Amino acid sequence: MSPEGAHLGAFQLSRWQIAAGVIVIAIAILLWLSSRGSFDRSTHGELSFAGNSIEEFHCAPTTGGPHPAVMLIHGAGYRGQDHDDFDSMCAALAEHGYYAEFIEYYDATPNSDPTTDAMENFKAWTAAIHGGVEWTARDPAIDPKRIALMGFSQGAYLAVGVGAQFPNEVAAVVEYYGGVIPELRDRASSMPPTLILHGEADSVIPVSEAKDLDALLTKANRPHEMHLYPGVDHGFNFHRPALSYNRAASDDAWHQAVNFLDRTLK
Repeated sequence: MSPEGAHLGAFQLSRWQIAAGVIVIAIAILLWLSSRGSFDRSTHGELSFAGNSIEEFHCAPTTGGPHPAVMLIHGAGYRGQDHDDFDSMCAALAEHGYYAEFIEYYDATPNSDPTTDAMENFKAWTAAIHGGVEWTARDPAIDPKRIALMGFSQGAYLAVGVGAQFPNEVAAVVEYYGGVIPELRDRASSMPPTLILHGEADSVIPVSEAKDLDALLTKANRPHEMHLYPGVDHGFNFHRPALSYNRAASDDAWHQAVNFLDRTLK
């Protein structure tokens, strides 16, 4: 065979290999999609804040209600970031008997660029999340006295903020690697039961934030728990960025979170 023929044969083989690879990937994606929990995305304006439609998706248990509910609150980052992980958490909570709700609080403000100072939008975001709590409480499938917030990073600050301001409407708070903003420190005395989860090697939000919140809740004699993970960085339970992901810490933190919710809400 001539060199030209050899190159052509190799090219044709590579095309077949690529095509076969694409088919395998497509099948894998279809299998993955079919294995995910069946939950609705976007309620087309049912949830709104200050005239803005707030996107949400939720996962409902297959058993009869009313159910305890957990609202998932994402951290800083671009819209839609880590949705695969939130999909998984949503489905896992539903399988465990919780009505899980994800709120896209970025819709409450015109600018959701993660480089923007979050404090410019903090009040609007907490108000939108509180509106989501009230909206969720009106759902007959949900027990309005058993609604918890689970926030991550920036979302943890928001979860703590809403819990501190509306303790009669929020039954529990799970906060991953967040804290409390200075303006709300004096509200610690009214916080609902709170679980603090933080990596001791957090390079974004220092572990001192967790310890400070723990000290405030201890001083106020509020029910709470704290679990710190030595050598673990920020965002340790999300698969991206891969360098921060820590499976052992992620699994243990999820176990702690679900157990805490079970003891608090069930």
